[in-house]
Amino acid sequence: MAINQNAIIENSLILAKNYLDAQGAMFYWINEDKRDAFIDLNINVSKEFIYKYHNLLQDYDPLNVAYFLKSHENINLLNTCNSENQKVSVYKRFANDCGIDEILEIVFWRNNHAYAGIAVTNPNDYKKRDESSIQVLHQILGTSIFELGNIKDNIVKNYLKDLKLTTREIEVCNFITKGYANQDIAEAMEISLGTVKINANRIFDKLQVDGRLQLSILLSKVIK
Repeated sequence: MAINQNAIIENSLILAKNYLDAQGAMFYWINEDKRDAFIDLNINVSKEFIYKYHNLLQDYDPLNVAYFLKSHENINLLNTCNSENQKVSVYKRFANDCGIDEILEIVFWRNNHAYAGIAVTNPNDYKKRDESSIQVLHQILGTSIFELGNIKDNIVKNYLKDLKLTTREIEVCNFITKGYANQDIAEAMEISLGTVKINANRIFDKLQVDGRLQLSILLSKVIK
């Protein structure tokens, strides 16, 4: 699975980089709870930039996760941000020192939740592309990005959380969709069989499904 996921990410980075004639590109996972990003794979981005971004300057980034969670945008450019702000000025100076004059951020959303992003550095052809063509790029990239197993799992998890399922109910639901029998779930979670049945019934009630099959069909539609 990890090899397939990396291949999807790398192909997406290559597409974004080539489409915009960019210097480099980075893929990052978004953690909504911590309101931060983790750069996973990249093409032609310095280790210094990635290290300092993770450990020192992410809060200074005007287009960080906190910004996108507030704005709900899916695309923005670093140089559209106010350089008179001290933090923004510090971040831009840091990026410039790493050979980066511009960054295009592309964020992937599903059902009001942000899951991942691609940052494209020094996109030479950005000004040659109109807004609609950039949105088409976003859609094409999203088709691949939303095939990532980690993102599919988180889409389902957020869907269940939004429907007020408890942490335990979500865990039981995950086992059910993987085909575990109630006894197997009880052993895996180290809880009683009765507790599993109670949680399963609560899940069916909250999701308004009649049983395991309908539950699996419903959740398969959520990730499409």
